[in-house]
Parts: sequence; structure tokens; C-alpha cells
Amino acid sequence: MAAIREADSGIDALYVEWRDGFVRQDINAILELLTADYVLWTPGAPPMTRQSLAPRLAAAFSSHYLLPSFEREEQLVSGDLAFERGWDVQEIRPRAGGDARILRQRVFLLFQRGRDGKWRFARGMSQAGPPA
Repeated sequence: MAAIREADSGIDALYVEWRDGFVRQDINAILELLTADYVLWTPGAPPMTRQSLAPRLAAAFSSHYLLPSFEREEQLVSGDLAFERGWDVQEIRPRAGGDARILRQRVFLLFQRGRDGKWRFARGMSQAGPPA
């Protein structure tokens, strides 16, 4: 079994690319940061895949600016797999104007490093957090 270690700067780079994709509202760039078999579980909703995420992003971008960030509490890396837990924080600003709101969700994330050496989001599970 590979040794478990903490910290991998490649995962930090993935978060930068994720945020940049959202700033540019580039759905294809965002989807490229997910494994082909990516799955996200959220409370009260069917599992989301790459295919089901694309139209949801398009709908969200049509009415809002979204700016994601992540507050890491733990990261474990073993070979080409990594796990993180922490807080997904999204600033959501209506395109039509008005106040931004902050959405916080507790998340568990699994990452996989591809043959190209890049980390990608492979699995995720979220639960609503306290109001910001």
C-alpha cells in the first residue's frame, strides 16, 4: 500500500483552474477538470455526472455570476488518489444586479490523477452548511 501523505500542489492548481473556469463561465473547461466517471451526490437530488452538470451550469451562468472557493480542513494523498474534506464556498451574484449571497456546503471530495499527471475531481458529496 502506498504511503499516505498530506499536501499536493497539483490539487491546489486544480482549484485555481476550477475558479478560472467559473470566472470565464467556460463550461467545457470546467468539465475537463472532472474524471469521465465523475459523480456528485447532493442532499435530496439524484447524483450528478459530467453530462448532467453541463446543462445545470449553463442555466446557472445565464442568470448568475458564480465564484467558487474551497476551505480545506484535511487532505490525504496516496499515489494517484486523494481525499479532501472541507467547505465549498460559492459567491452567487445575480446578473440582473442586486446583492451577492454566499452559499457554504460541507464537502467530501475524491481526486484522481490522470495519465497526463493532472488531478481531476472524481467524486464528491455535499451537505448544506450554516448560513454565511
